[in-house]
Amino acid sequence: MPTPPSQIDKQTLITRLNEARNALLTLVRSLPADRNEAPGAVGDWSVKEVIGHIASWEDRLLTLTQMVLNGQADKIEWIDSHEALQAWNQRQYLRKQSWTWSETIRELALLREEVLWNIDGMEPEQLFQTHDLAAGRVRPADLLEGIVAHDQEHLAELQAWADGNSAEP
Repeated sequence: MPTPPSQIDKQTLITRLNEARNALLTLVRSLPADRNEAPGAVGDWSVKEVIGHIASWEDRLLTLTQMVLNGQADKIEWIDSHEALQAWNQRQYLRKQSWTWSETIRELALLREEVLWNIDGMEPEQLFQTHDLAAGRVRPADLLEGIVAHDQEHLAELQAWADGNSAEP
């Protein structure tokens, strides 16, 4: 019989969230402020737009987690194709297009506080319980782990851009 989830498992998730975000923020803070809004950091997106994108996904993954925990998973609109993913990302991009750097980075910080506050209020059993949904099996912890993976994905892209960018005169 599997070992029930523990506070250690919960703390491991929190540590992973914090380490991934701290690595991302360390890189972002090291970049020249005048480059935050220059296009081309990741595709056509600026650093500000990448940070806004990360925040949008953190909000989405937290909302999905809350819906699963509250028994509302049947109301989730799952993104089930590349086209749907691109359309969702584009809607978020357009929604935040006029935001300033300060507004964008503040949203990221506030969302992280909300994620951690939500995790703090969950028992390990809730966090690691498997839910059978129409879209498949999911655990709230896995949805939140998606935040870690997303931070790491964009950290690698931004790091590659920063490394290439620093070689310019």
